[in-house]
Parts: sequence; structure tokens; C-alpha cells
Amino acid sequence: MTNTSMKKTAMILSLTVALASFSGQAWAEKGTNTATPASVVKSDSNNPYYVAGIDNPVEFTTYFAELQKAVKDNKPEEVADLISYPMNLNKDNKQFVITNKQEFIKKYDRIFTSHVREKLLDQKAEKVFVNWKGIMVGEGDLWIGKVNDKLGVIAVNIINNPYDAAGISSAVEFEHFLSKLQKEVSKGNKSEVANSITYPLKVNNKGKSLEIKSKKDFIAKYDKIMTANVKKKLLAQKADKVFVNWKGVMIGDGVLWIGQTKEHIGVFALNQ
Repeated sequence: MTNTSMKKTAMILSLTVALASFSGQAWAEKGTNTATPASVVKSDSNNPYYVAGIDNPVEFTTYFAELQKAVKDNKPEEVADLISYPMNLNKDNKQFVITNKQEFIKKYDRIFTSHVREKLLDQKAEKVFVNWKGIMVGEGDLWIGKVNDKLGVIAVNIINNPYDAAGISSAVEFEHFLSKLQKEVSKGNKSEVANSITYPLKVNNKGKSLEIKSKKDFIAKYDKIMTANVKKKLLAQKADKVFVNWKGVMIGDGVLWIGQTKEHIGVFALNQ
């Protein structure tokens, strides 16, 4: 298990739920998850989930498929029905409690972040880590357990990702992308810079918009697209100083916009 996994696991094993505030408001009402832990059943080689107190493996795989489908279909109400309340939420080294379905739905996007959703959808039911506390999804991003004979998500652990609002699932991958893009631009490596573009690329200049449809097209027009001002603003940008919103990550004063489409992080708009 990685250090990140161990850290997340340690968080979920905490016995006391600390209360804190987020943006001036309490993330969750006071409370502690006092539900009785699932009992451990006898070993069964045909049931990899028995340690977590799940007698029938089909029960878990059916539940897990329902959870993944609800998340994939972006249906917070259905996801909310698959949560065990009160649910522990660990974010930015602080702990909160989500007490009911209504609260979960209201804060859905801040609980099931793009990173959490990605890890959940990538997880194979037969590849989960299981112990007496429950079933771990990803590297501890989410924990599932059986409480009062019902399966549900008992905890969510969120690693701080300042680019999450832009739909970028990994802060590390974004920062690596930006660093590599800056390096290739400084070297004048047109081909590698072209690989960092999401096509079609929109290039806006003085009220007019040009669409660059392919890597070949980008390379042919590279010097007209990557002007001295664009390169200057890009190379001066610090990863921890970017502006982020639902549209993407803004570089400089808007000369470049970066976003993520499926697994690909790329520049999707350029303003000269």
C-alpha cells in the first residue's frame, strides 16, 4: 500500500470526528458515526468480502454496480440512497459528518469530486482491498461498509486538488503537464507543444476566432498562434497562482485555457 493509501486509511480509522468550518460555514452538523460495526463472519474462499461482514459476495457486487452506475449517470439523488448516514467526510486534514440524504445531495459535487468519481468508476469489484473496517475503493478515496444489515458508503477521503473545479482529476498530473508545456515552449519544440493541445483549438484575436483542427495545422501556424506575448505569459505562470473555474484553468490573464477531456489534459483555447 502506498504512503497515500496509508495516510487515508489512518484517517478513516480515527475514532473521533472533529468538527470544523469550511468557507465560513459548517460542512456538516455535529455528530459521530455511532453505528455498530459489521460483524466478522467465518472465512469463505468464495467470498472475498467476508472480513468486512458481507455474507453474500453477490450482494456487494450488485450494490457496487448500482453505485457506479448512479455516479456515471450523474444522479446525486440515487447516489444519496446508497450512502450510510451519518457518513464521515475527511477533507484537507479536517473531519466532518454528513448526517442525511438532503445534506449529501446539496454538497454532492464537493463530496464526490471528479477525483473521487474517477477512482470509483475505475475500481474493479474483484480488486478492492478489504479489512474488518470495510471495503476500500481506490487508495482510500471511498470506504464501503455494512451498517445495520445495509451496505453503504461510510466515508469519503478527499485529497486537496485546487484544479478540481475545472474537472482536472489529478493535481500532480496537471502540474506535470504545465511544467512540460512550459519546457517545450521555451525550447521551441513545436511537435511536443502540438501534443499538448486539445483539438479543435480555438484561437481568438481581436474579436475574430480561428479554429485549429489538427496537430499538422497547429505546427504549420505555430508562430502565428504562439506569439511572443502568449509565450511570455505562459512561461511566467506559476502552477499555484492560476485562476480556476468550471471552464478550465486560466494561464496569465487568459492567454491560454487548459482543461481535461476524459484522460487528456490539454490547451483548448488561446487568446492573443
